Amino acid sequence: MTNNQTPTSAPLTDEERNRKSRKRKAILASGAVLGVGAVVTLAAWNDTVFGAGTFGIGNTAWNVQASVDGTNFDEYADSAAPGVISFPVVAGVNPINLMPGQTTKGSFWLKETKGFMDADVTIQAPANATNTLAQALYVTIKDGSTTLVNNKQLSASGISTTFRVTKATAKKIDFEVTLPANANPNLLVDTSVTPRWEMKAQSVDNP
Repeated sequence: MTNNQTPTSAPLTDEERNRKSRKRKAILASGAVLGVGAVVTLAAWNDTVFGAGTFGIGNTAWNVQASVDGTNFDEYADSAAPGVISFPVVAGVNPINLMPGQTTKGSFWLKETKGFMDADVTIQAPANATNTLAQALYVTIKDGSTTLVNNKQLSASGISTTFRVTKATAKKIDFEVTLPANANPNLLVDTSVTPRWEMKAQSVDNP
């Protein structure tokens, strides 16, 4: 009886070995490509970092206050409750009973209280001084020997020259109000006026 089956242990020919080797390399190459693709799409490194900053106004805090006596300072930030400048009676000149040719004088102090920055200040014209007496009166404002407002009509005195208030140091400003010698009493329908000067301050970022 003849057996037509090929023995399983028969050696491979060179062509068969080459064909199997090429197939095995192709499978390995395909697996390598698939393997790299799997790592890229299915896994990733993760990390987190934080940044922080601290802010404040420790060395830039700034405030300007005023005083009517050079000693006691307050905010006086409300136009309805200003610091009342004292115009004392001197040599018979009474600020509420002025005669033509008389001048009354008073002082006002400003101070930057925090001690970090200076202040540049301008004095605004008193917006509420518009009556006939305000039109007759003239005002001069001085910073020591420096004239900030030079003999201007009280009702339209304009903005003063800018002056500096050094940090943590009081600055005295002098006001002089004059009823000119040629004032015409027939034109003074109003017998009193209470001007309010606004003093605008701006910080100076100095070292």
